[in-house]
Amino acid sequence: MIVHHDSLAATLDAVNKALFDGRSPSKAEREEAARWIAGRQVKGGRQAGLFAPTDDDYQEGVRLFTGERLRTKLAARNILTTEAARALVLFGMGEDILERTNRWLLEQCFASTCTVGECAHSTVGLMRYLAAGGLNDSEKRLNAHIAVLSQHRDGKGRWGRFPFYYTLLALSESDLPAAVEEMRYAIPACERLLRRSPKGDLFALRQRAVVERLLSRC
Repeated sequence: MIVHHDSLAATLDAVNKALFDGRSPSKAEREEAARWIAGRQVKGGRQAGLFAPTDDDYQEGVRLFTGERLRTKLAARNILTTEAARALVLFGMGEDILERTNRWLLEQCFASTCTVGECAHSTVGLMRYLAAGGLNDSEKRLNAHIAVLSQHRDGKGRWGRFPFYYTLLALSESDLPAAVEEMRYAIPACERLLRRSPKGDLFALRQRAVVERLLSRC
């Protein structure tokens, strides 16, 4: 089941899991999910274009696909919007809907160079959307964000405020030379993580799979 009617976060998590696992949802599944996701889009007002979290999302809290928790409603709203837009792009649906979302995204600070607080998390969500082909000049925009990311290297294979596993996931979805360079930078940290005894919970398994996928690409 892909659509979880009480939660945009759970629906997008199911989409991400199917795509990460290499399972292509059926046409009927894609159409149902696209219709439901599109139905969460705000149509008017200052927030026109974003995809609204449900009450359950706000009450239960939102976690990234790789397990990092989002601490603010702002970050949850931003990332669920970029993840929803990415899902529609990958399902090949909703071009008219995405025009409104793209206008909203380009007005947000994380669409440029902001990395304050959880804007760093939102930036990585936008990078995933760009890697999927979202927005005009997506390659140019993605290169610009990767350049900002590289400025936050901590010398230990990570990037300051940026959520580590989610950032690895975003980089692994791009073939740009700049993305490959950042993946290579992260290799020592990834190799150290793989030497640890694996944990059995869902997000630990996903994190390990992301690390393994990145290393296989480098």
